[in-house]
Amino acid sequence: MDRDAWDLHPDSVERALDSFLPRSAGQVMREAFYGVRRFDDFVHHTGLNPAGVSARLKQLVADDMLERVGYQEPGERRRHEYRLTRKSQELMEVVVALLGWADRWLPGPDGPTVLLRHEGCGHAVHAEARCEAGHRIDGFADLDSLPGPGARPAQGME
Repeated sequence: MDRDAWDLHPDSVERALDSFLPRSAGQVMREAFYGVRRFDDFVHHTGLNPAGVSARLKQLVADDMLERVGYQEPGERRRHEYRLTRKSQELMEVVVALLGWADRWLPGPDGPTVLLRHEGCGHAVHAEARCEAGHRIDGFADLDSLPGPGARPAQGME
């Protein structure tokens, strides 16, 4: 693809990354992926103040990343917890890929803080790219980039 011939903004990667802005939205989603569901637990695990968590949760619900579901403990008032939606569950592969990339290229001094294992067999989980026919993609050299239906000719190239 002649990259200069096409206006790809905002492209899909940019839109996906924007869904984790501000950074605190990514922190809340990280905790949701780790199984956190309740407001006080989001505050505790993210280190954000309650107002910040509240704002992020409202936005993530509005963006269909989290679903607000009522619950009530015996003798307590009705409250809400937040669950991953299908939209956010489909991000699992991206999160697995980010974890693997960070563990390889940005390791902590003592190694990874989280290890992902397949519950069924106990083996490590990792992300990999494959085409629809099942072929493994080892790098961008294995890909052809084509303008998609949302691409527009660049100014002056029409």
